[in-house]
Amino acid sequence: MDSKGKTASRGGSGQARRRAARAADAPALPRSAAREPNPIERYIACFVTARAAAEAAGVSTAMLRRMRGRGFVSTRARALLMAQACDFRIAAAELLALPAQVP
Repeated sequence: MDSKGKTASRGGSGQARRRAARAADAPALPRSAAREPNPIERYIACFVTARAAAEAAGVSTAMLRRMRGRGFVSTRARALLMAQACDFRIAAAELLALPAQVP
C-alpha cells in the first residue's frame, strides 16, 4: 500500500475536526487563573535555585522540570516530601492538584 492510501484511511474518521471543534468550544481561563503560577512553580520559588528545589524533593532537575510542565506531582509521598521541604508553605494537596475542601 502506498503512503497516499495510508493517509486517506487515517484522516477519514474526522477525529481532527472533532478535536478542533471541542477546543474551540472550551471556555477560556480567567486572566487571573492563567497568570497564577502553578503549585510546582510556587514550590521552586521557595528555594534559591531550581537545583536546590529538586534536591530537596529528591528528584533530578529534569524530573522537576517535567512536574512543573504538568503543574502537579503524581504521588502522595512526593507531595508530602515537597511540602515538608518548603516548610509547608505549599500544601501537599495543592502539589497534587486536589481541589480545596469546602467546609
